[in-house]
Amino acid sequence: MEKIIELLLYSSKAVSSIILISAAGALLVRFNVINKDALRTLGKLVYFLMLPCLLFTNLAASINLQQLGEYWIFPVSCVIHVFTGILAGSLVVKLCRPQPEMAVGVAAATAFSNTGYLPIPLMIAVTQVFPCFRNDPLAGDTAVAYISVFLVGYSPLLWTFGHSMIAGRKIGEISFRQFFPPPVIGMLFGVAFGLTPFLKEMTCSNSGLLNPFYKAASIIAMGTVPCALLLLGGNLADGPVKGFVSKRSIFSVILTRLIIFPALAILFVYLLRHFGLIPSSLLLALVLVVEAGSPSATNLIVMASLSNHKLETGLSTLLFWVYLASIFTLTIVIMTAMWIFG
Repeated sequence: MEKIIELLLYSSKAVSSIILISAAGALLVRFNVINKDALRTLGKLVYFLMLPCLLFTNLAASINLQQLGEYWIFPVSCVIHVFTGILAGSLVVKLCRPQPEMAVGVAAATAFSNTGYLPIPLMIAVTQVFPCFRNDPLAGDTAVAYISVFLVGYSPLLWTFGHSMIAGRKIGEISFRQFFPPPVIGMLFGVAFGLTPFLKEMTCSNSGLLNPFYKAASIIAMGTVPCALLLLGGNLADGPVKGFVSKRSIFSVILTRLIIFPALAILFVYLLRHFGLIPSSLLLALVLVVEAGSPSATNLIVMASLSNHKLETGLSTLLFWVYLASIFTLTIVIMTAMWIFG
């Protein structure tokens, strides 16, 4: 019992630090310090510059051939995660029968989770808060590396299948470029430089010819976590609007996205470890579970603002309640995963 209480305390500390930074973003928008246009600009900076720099610098410095044996599970679990989510989203729409204009929003919010902007700062906070990670100074970097490999599969699926769902397009209308958004490009360059010895030496070594570019990218990358969290809070600052989303829809998405999926992920990871298919790494297991238990992707609101304005307000309301519930569910999910796999 004492261990459970201790894990709950550390989990709540990690989640609370993320919530407080996000709350600052919400307050900045509520008090008109920054407006929606500035928020969109910040989102573009994070998406097109900061996050790619973070993924590139982290992977270029840390990845090696020996680690690749551990990484196969992330793209595999990503594909399982997305297509299970799409099936679950279709089932949720059939069962809860949302308003016709919100059907695609409910399905997408069930299917697609926040796999980068939230898990990256959350896992960094976890590695800093939990005592079991304090003896490993590279734990935070390793967690980001795991998440970045997950993102290489997830981002193209989100911006192809997810965007098509929101916009009401057919799969055949997806362009090739959508499979390679900026974060994926940053991640691929990071892997290429990290696995090529002379490129790694030229880039990451202080005496390397390309080291100034690496250092510049590292400085830009430092802004990713705070800006992403401010952006997250700002996108949810308007709060819920009554009448756009039914209570049944909200409850169904919360139940599926925040409770059922992480429970299935814990079972999935447990079986993989039991049969020796993945190493018994606490950090690896925790990243897989957190990715499954994250709330819906805020990029869905961005997609709605670009291609389906009628959906934007309802989707913002739905995500407000999902993220509010995730404060409690993520704390329990992290505590449970630490208890089972720690």
